[in-house]
Amino acid sequence: AGGGGLGLSPGGNHQMLAYDKHGITARMELVKHPSNKTLTQINATFSSSNATPVTNFTFQAAVPKHAKLQINPPSSTTIPPGNSGAVTQVFRVSNPMHDQKPLSMRIKLDFSLGGAQVSDVVTLESFPQGV
Repeated sequence: AGGGGLGLSPGGNHQMLAYDKHGITARMELVKHPSNKTLTQINATFSSSNATPVTNFTFQAAVPKHAKLQINPPSSTTIPPGNSGAVTQVFRVSNPMHDQKPLSMRIKLDFSLGGAQVSDVVTLESFPQGV
């Protein structure tokens, strides 16, 4: 738990781009709990550069068995067009092995865009050390 550039600095938040397809971007801000090092709050922000709104939006996530995940409902199921607004969603990860195993997460996005239903699954393995 030294100060190498990879981990989260005390009180510092790490930002990562989790998804960038179909005109939709998902950014995650990782906020480490100040006193419980196993807990990380993830503030996800979803925006769209599409000309039409993204509707019926749902986001799901799964973590390995050694970790736990709690997901709050999204602020909306519609992402406004043209990056004119965003949908936010907060979830919390408890990773008792945060100092031994880097976190990985599978995310699933379902949404309607231009009349087509899209479902996409992505594996995130770029979490910083200590999450």
